[in-house]
Amino acid sequence: MKKHLYLIAALLGATFLAGCDSRPYGTEVTERVRDQRAYALGERHAEELIAISDNENAVQDQLLEIRARIYNFSTVVSPQSGADYERGFTDYVKAHSDSLARILF
Repeated sequence: MKKHLYLIAALLGATFLAGCDSRPYGTEVTERVRDQRAYALGERHAEELIAISDNENAVQDQLLEIRARIYNFSTVVSPQSGADYERGFTDYVKAHSDSLARILF
């Protein structure tokens, strides 16, 4: 079961990373976090993902929702907010779940 979950997470992680750059061409995004609320929301959603990491279907759904949020932040709010949300998510996963981070990133 756990091996199967890691395989699914790896496939979704590859899909997640392949589509993360949803910024319009020519849009500059700084490396510095400017939208603290978007960053914090990304962290919170990463925490929720880690909490459900033993449920394969829930992980799949959560990763799709996170990808959609990145896109929405980038297109509706600003590309910087989308990048900050994504940074909050990835930073939290990397800091709190080394095994999941290796699969996703």
